[in-house]
Amino acid sequence: MLKHIASAAIAASVLMSSSAVMANDWFVGATVGSANHGFKADEDGDKPAFKDTYTGLRAGTFINDNIRVYANLGQVKGTDKESIGPVSLTGKIKNQELSVSADYVDNLLQLENTKYFVGGTLGYNRMKLDLDIEEGNNKLSASGKDNAALYGVQFGLIQEFTPSISAELGYRYSRMNNKVNLNNPDFDEPVEFKQKDQKLAYINVSYRF
Repeated sequence: MLKHIASAAIAASVLMSSSAVMANDWFVGATVGSANHGFKADEDGDKPAFKDTYTGLRAGTFINDNIRVYANLGQVKGTDKESIGPVSLTGKIKNQELSVSADYVDNLLQLENTKYFVGGTLGYNRMKLDLDIEEGNNKLSASGKDNAALYGVQFGLIQEFTPSISAELGYRYSRMNNKVNLNNPDFDEPVEFKQKDQKLAYINVSYRF
């Protein structure tokens, strides 16, 4: 498996450096999924639980029958609400991703139209966090942003319905290490919010030219 990932990564580098390598099997697709994040807030180690939905687009090409490379443009939005006595806390998070992936693709158990894939992803993640604290008619707000590198691995299954249309069921684990400091003059001290990783289960539908 590691050999296949390495092959896919090398193929992606070759594709970026020489347009002559590009095959004529281009594809575009839309992705929707559910994301869980590894979060940690402040020195007490609180772990907010956001309900996150991933939506995205991709476009790429097959270099040959077994290697594909593609660009991803995706977004994750989530909300976490919590009440502590008369105090209501609402956190809203948004991740915006721009990345490039490379996969090794092959037939599953010699099935003609069912394939598996395994590969890697490298890119950039922009995180924005908004926090609202309400107690009666009093409301405090704070927000912050941070940019970080994103890298991960993915695997899954592809079902080809026609030569042009396919559906993909996949899973990707990514590291991003975003960190935001939320500050407000009425806060006793800034709140540090860390995002370590993302676990994404998704469905993609693609059209191959």
